[in-house]
Amino acid sequence: MKVIIVGGGFCGALIAKKLEKVKNISTTLVDKKSYFEYQPSLPKAIFKPSYILKIRKEYSSFLKNTKIIVDTIKKVSKNYIETTKSKISFDILVISTGIDYPIYLKNKENVHILKNGYEALEISKKIKNSSNVLIVGGGVIGTEVAGEIVEKYPNINLTIIHSQNKILNRLPIDSSEYALNYFIKNGVEIIFNDKVIKNKNGVFVTKKGRKISADLCIWCAGIKYNPYFMKNFSDFCFSKRNALNVNEYLQLNSLKNIFIGGDITSIIEEKTARKSEIHAKIIVKNIKNILNERPLLPYRTGTSPMVIGLGDWRGIIIYKYVFPGLFIPGILKWLIQWWFIRTLR
Repeated sequence: MKVIIVGGGFCGALIAKKLEKVKNISTTLVDKKSYFEYQPSLPKAIFKPSYILKIRKEYSSFLKNTKIIVDTIKKVSKNYIETTKSKISFDILVISTGIDYPIYLKNKENVHILKNGYEALEISKKIKNSSNVLIVGGGVIGTEVAGEIVEKYPNINLTIIHSQNKILNRLPIDSSEYALNYFIKNGVEIIFNDKVIKNKNGVFVTKKGRKISADLCIWCAGIKYNPYFMKNFSDFCFSKRNALNVNEYLQLNSLKNIFIGGDITSIIEEKTARKSEIHAKIIVKNIKNILNERPLLPYRTGTSPMVIGLGDWRGIIIYKYVFPGLFIPGILKWLIQWWFIRTLR
């Protein structure tokens, strides 16, 4: 059986690692980059660039029996894919390309988005010489970046602008209140129910007419589902926001040979690395079950532990209840990173 995996993030990398040990399955991983990057730890890389070496691993270092194609995907059909250089057929396809993080401004000067290690390095260079920093978005990423700035650069004038009425608005109220109180205590200005619509040479104008001067803007707001390579598929395959619709087995609608995993699915749940790992495990089991002609296993959404960092040691643990505080959240977040990187050996 020939399996192609498009996208080598949490879901795709883990699927490739597990499948290359299965007899009668040949795996190919297609990604536009040659390495896996542990994205939840990118906020730390802003303030310690060498940290990128700890969270980045070349695919070739842990995928010994998988063909690795570093190329851009152009088209996906029901039985083959096309990259810029080749056309490859498959028996089973896994799509785990993640989501885009667009900056909704025409003028993007001094505006950065924390999507990879290279952007972390650019932010690192600029933040050292910045007196005023603006974070757009108060979700998980924006909160973690703000937590790192508060700890590492306490003299920076930091502003967070968030379109919702509370920080971490999709998470329990206790976590929101803890993060808010921590930021206020450390002099962070927080603006709710507003959004940045224009960048006028370092003066960021909001929808409500506020003007915020900043040497550096870190954009942590908004996502975009962009399966541009699937234009030939039926509209029934896409949600209203263009995410990919899956059935209970994580197959694209009723297409038995195409699985979808990670953030690009239309499943209503918090998009976390842990959820992508669970998707990967279900997809691997179901590919094995197809090979052995066994019934498929359904994916069930549920509660998974979540750790939000506010610097090296402070943070919030969320699992049924909210556990904010020092040391334990920081240790747990490091252990989760260590464990996942270790699984890719």
